[in-house]
Amino acid sequence: MWSRLQLSKWFDERLSTRAIRVALFDRNIPKSSPLVEWIYTLGSVLLFFFILQAVTGMMLAMNYVASPDHAFDAARYISTRAPFGQFIRGLHSWGATAMVVVIGAHMVTTFLSGSYKYPREMTWVTGVVLFLIVMLFGFTGYLLPWNQKAYWATVVGTNIAGSTPYIGDYIVRFFRGGSEVGPQTLTRFYAMHVLMLPAALLSLVAVHLFMVVRQGISAPPKRHPEYGRHGINAQLGLDPQLGTDPKLGIDPKLGLDPQLSIDTQRSRAVDEYHHEKEAGESFYPFYLAKDAVAVLLALAVVMVLVFMYPVEIGEIADPASTSYNPRPDWYFLFLFQALKYFPGSMEAVAAVMLPGLALTILLAVPFFDRRMRQHPLDRPIATAFAISALAGVIALTVIGAESPLLNPYVPERPTVEEGHRLFHTLNCAYCHAVNGRGSKIGPDLMLDPLKHDKAWIVVHLERPGEVVRPGHRTAMTGLLPEESADLFDYIEELQGGGPYSEKASRLFYRNCGKCHTVAGHGGAKAPDLSGIGLVRSVSFIHRYIEDPKSLYSKTKMPGFLQPEGKLTHVEIEDIARFLAHQRTPAPPKN
Repeated sequence: MWSRLQLSKWFDERLSTRAIRVALFDRNIPKSSPLVEWIYTLGSVLLFFFILQAVTGMMLAMNYVASPDHAFDAARYISTRAPFGQFIRGLHSWGATAMVVVIGAHMVTTFLSGSYKYPREMTWVTGVVLFLIVMLFGFTGYLLPWNQKAYWATVVGTNIAGSTPYIGDYIVRFFRGGSEVGPQTLTRFYAMHVLMLPAALLSLVAVHLFMVVRQGISAPPKRHPEYGRHGINAQLGLDPQLGTDPKLGIDPKLGLDPQLSIDTQRSRAVDEYHHEKEAGESFYPFYLAKDAVAVLLALAVVMVLVFMYPVEIGEIADPASTSYNPRPDWYFLFLFQALKYFPGSMEAVAAVMLPGLALTILLAVPFFDRRMRQHPLDRPIATAFAISALAGVIALTVIGAESPLLNPYVPERPTVEEGHRLFHTLNCAYCHAVNGRGSKIGPDLMLDPLKHDKAWIVVHLERPGEVVRPGHRTAMTGLLPEESADLFDYIEELQGGGPYSEKASRLFYRNCGKCHTVAGHGGAKAPDLSGIGLVRSVSFIHRYIEDPKSLYSKTKMPGFLQPEGKLTHVEIEDIARFLAHQRTPAPPKN
C-alpha cells in the first residue's frame, strides 16, 4: 500500500499539485479591518451558490421533462412526491435568489472600493458578464415549471426584449422559437438553462478566479491626503523641496499625487500593494476559515427560507387566459416598474436604452477612470453615480413589489387544479371553449349551462359515445374514475362552483348590497358585480370575502369571516357561489 506521502508525490510529479496548492492557499491577503475581511468573503459565498445551483439543478433535471404536456406535472411531482423533492427545489429556487443578492453586493462593494482599477480591469469585465449570465439564468429558469406565473412572466419578458430597435423581432424569435410562447420556447429555455449558460458560466468563472488568484485580492482603499506639486505628503512632516527620488529617503508608498502621470501612479500603486501583501496574512487558514463560516451562514439562511416559504406550484400555464396578472420575479421588478413610467413608444427607453447605457458604463468604467484613487470619498462622481443607481433600483423594486396585483393567485381545490391540468393535457380545447376561448364544436364549458347531471357527464368523459348513442360500440378515453371526477369538478368550478341556496341572494344584499350592485340592485360605492363570474372563480371570491386584505393590502373592504366578521364559512361559500353565477356585465356608462 502506498503511503500518503508517496501518493502525494505521485500526483505532484504528474499534475504539479504542490504548485497549485501554493498558488491557491499559500498566498497572502493584505491586512484590513474586520468588516472588510467579511466583505472579502462575498466572492467565496458566490462561488458556493454557483456550485449549489449546479448540484440541485442536476438533481431536479433527473425528474424533469421539457414539454408543455409534462413540465407542470414534473414540477408538481418533484414538489409533492419525489424524495426530498420539495427541499431540493426550494434550495434551487432560494439559492437563485441568494445568488442574485450576493453577486449584486459583490459588484457594489467592488465598485465602491475601486477594485476595478489597474491591473484588475478584465477581472471586473468578466464579473459584469457573469452578472448578466446570472440574470439570464433567472430568466430562462423561470419558465421551466410551466405554471401561469412562469408563462405570463415569460410573455412579458420576451415582449420587453422585442422593443429593442431594429433587432427586437429577431431577439423575440430567438428566445421563443416562433412568434408565440409555446413548446419551442420551453425547449429553448431548457437548453439555455442547462447547457449553454452553464458552459459560459463555467468558462468565465474559471477565467475570473484565475485572474483573482494571479493578481491578488485588492487592498482596502485608503484616503491619501493632498499632495504638493512634487508629490510629497506635507502632512507627514517631509520637506517638499527634497523631491520624490527614493534615493533621498522619500518612501514612494506614502501616497499618490494626482498630478503624477498615470504610469507613475500605477507603478507606485503596485509597489504599495506588494508591500501590503507581504505584510498581510495567509489565505490559509485565516481567510479560508472566514470563508467557511460565511458559506455556512449563507446556507443556513437559505435553508430557513426553504422551510418558512416553500416554493409554490401554482396553476398550470393557460395561454388562453386573459385574466392573469403577470409579474416577474423580484430581481426584474425594477425594470417592470420602470416600464410604467415610459408608456407607448417610449417603452424602449426603459426596456433597452437605459439598461444598455448602464451596462456600457459598467464595462467601460475601468478604462476611463484610470487614476489610482480607490477610496469612495476620493472619487465623488463615481460614488454618487453608484449610490444613485443602487437607490433607484431599490426604490423601483419596492414600488413594484407593493403595487397591487390585479389578479392575485388563489389556490383552487386540489381536484379542481387536477381537472384543469387534465383539460389541457387531453387537449379538450379542440372541441370545447372556456369563456369564448377555444373550439365551438362542443358547448362552452363556462357560458353554456350544463344540461346533464354529474353521473351522465362522468360516463361521457370515460366513454363518450355510450351516452350519446346507446347500444353502439364506442372508444374509451382511458380516463380513470378519479380523473373523470376531477374533470367534472373543474367543469363545475367553471359553472360557478356548484348550486347556491335560496338564501344566498338575501345574504348578499343584506351584507354587501349597501356598496355593491348585482343585476341593477344595490349600492354604488363599490364596483358592480353583475359580471363577476366571468373573471373570478368561486375560490377567489370566497377568499376575498373572508379576508380581502390578504389579496389587496390597501382595500377598504372589511373581512366578513367570524369572529372578526359576521358570516360563517358556509354562508360565505353560499354568497361566493351566488356571485360566481353572475355572468351578465353591467352596461357601460355613457
